[in-house]
Amino acid sequence: MRLHKPAGYYASYFPLLIGTFFAAAISPEIPSLSALVHVCTVHTVGNLFLQDAACSWNDTVDAPFDRKVERCRNRPVARGAVPPGVAHVFTTLLATTWFSILACLPQESVLPAVLFALLLMIYPFCKRVTNFPQVVLGFALGLGQGIGMASLGLDPLAQSNMHVQGAIACLYFSTVVNAMIYDTVYAHQDLKDDLKAGVMSMVVACGGRTREVLTLLSAVDIGLLSVVRHLMGFGPLYFVAVVGGITAILGIMIIMVDLEKPTACMNWFKWTICLTGAALCTALAEEYFARS
Repeated sequence: MRLHKPAGYYASYFPLLIGTFFAAAISPEIPSLSALVHVCTVHTVGNLFLQDAACSWNDTVDAPFDRKVERCRNRPVARGAVPPGVAHVFTTLLATTWFSILACLPQESVLPAVLFALLLMIYPFCKRVTNFPQVVLGFALGLGQGIGMASLGLDPLAQSNMHVQGAIACLYFSTVVNAMIYDTVYAHQDLKDDLKAGVMSMVVACGGRTREVLTLLSAVDIGLLSVVRHLMGFGPLYFVAVVGGITAILGIMIIMVDLEKPTACMNWFKWTICLTGAALCTALAEEYFARS
């Protein structure tokens, strides 16, 4: 478990909150504040087990590669402190606990949760066959929004309003793109070791043009979030916090991050997750409170 490294927790937590607050902001029946607090509390606790299960699985599957990467070779499975079989049992217990906690939520949360878990299981294997494992990670994390929406009774697959459908799709793909951005920065920490070990990632695909790729992805991310505002008619705070705020956060990160320094990559990885997630959650929460 990596309770001392919470960045991964926030990477899966913010999509859950984004989906929850989006549902609160647009649902025909305005949910009560107590219902919103209850759902957020369930996700706060449940995400502890989700993220730890994902880390345990990832570390077990990646152990052969981790032994060749300086930053990762001392992880429990990689160094031989924990046998793979024991790690798999531990992962199963954590995942089962997460699904048990989700039983507190509406039944519509089950499908996105199962898909989320399946994609997280596939993710570590993608590093062996494609330079774009970050895309798979993004698709997985984006499903957290579906769990969040369904937890307040908004089934993302059952919407007939085309504006709502479009906004849900744009919000989902913005999470995919955002994950591609911050995880590409994260992957720069291990670029030299990854090349030797044969680990594939977007950093390898970028071929030394990471800043240009990050700039393009950031423009796509902001564009998607701007379309959400247009489709749903969100107010000026959404524009300031999301379009202005996230543009500034990503722009500053792209300019300032030293991709040659692992500590700088790790710091900006953490800050990008937290600041962009917090900005979007704040904007959607304001839309909810403006309704209520």
